[in-house]
Amino acid sequence: MRVDRDGNQRWLVVPGAPEQLWPNIKDFWVETGFVINMEMPEAGIMETDWAENRANVPDGFLRQKLGGILDSVYSTPERDKFRTRLEKGKEPGTVEVYISHRGMYEIYIDEGRDQTKWQPRPVDPELEAEMLRRLMVRLGSDDARAKVLVDKAVAPERARLTRSPDGAGALTVEEGFDRAWRRVGLALDRVGFTVEDRDRVQGLYYVRYVDPDADVNGKKDDGFFFQTCLLAL
Repeated sequence: MRVDRDGNQRWLVVPGAPEQLWPNIKDFWVETGFVINMEMPEAGIMETDWAENRANVPDGFLRQKLGGILDSVYSTPERDKFRTRLEKGKEPGTVEVYISHRGMYEIYIDEGRDQTKWQPRPVDPELEAEMLRRLMVRLGSDDARAKVLVDKAVAPERARLTRSPDGAGALTVEEGFDRAWRRVGLALDRVGFTVEDRDRVQGLYYVRYVDPDADVNGKKDDGFFFQTCLLAL
């Protein structure tokens, strides 16, 4: 088991198959204090519910990062959720495990402080790295070794914004299709898109966007579909 990194994205490379790891990863989130909200084994995606009450989250770094150390009788103006993505590794007999974080915070929208609105918080790569470290320990790694592997994982940036010949904005990824495909999938997870279908041969993701307010408040939102075309470099 090891940690790979590209920019601020880290992921685990674990021996085995996705279906073998799935139960252990689910148990990990439950033991950490989260509720599983979505499971899509066929797509390799598992997502927790929004966590507002951190009473069941252990004290220490993780609880502080998730909005502070609060008693169960209080609510917090911050909520967090995590998505885990499992992909077959580039190396035969391995699985790549990605964890992406989404956060929201509540703000008042009127002077009387009677109405509030939930707004997205920036992605927290440090929190994602901490979850990867804890997952490594859950999968059998020594705690000290897991910390070293997560902290020492270093890689240069390999993506930049460019212009296509027709003048449209484009993202140039300086690596092979396999790695670029996985990075796009993780980026979609981080910003809250749901991958409805994928066509790896054509390099297409079919995604559905859910408004953050509707996602947090449980409102129905039909969203919309569009395609993202990933071109070979």
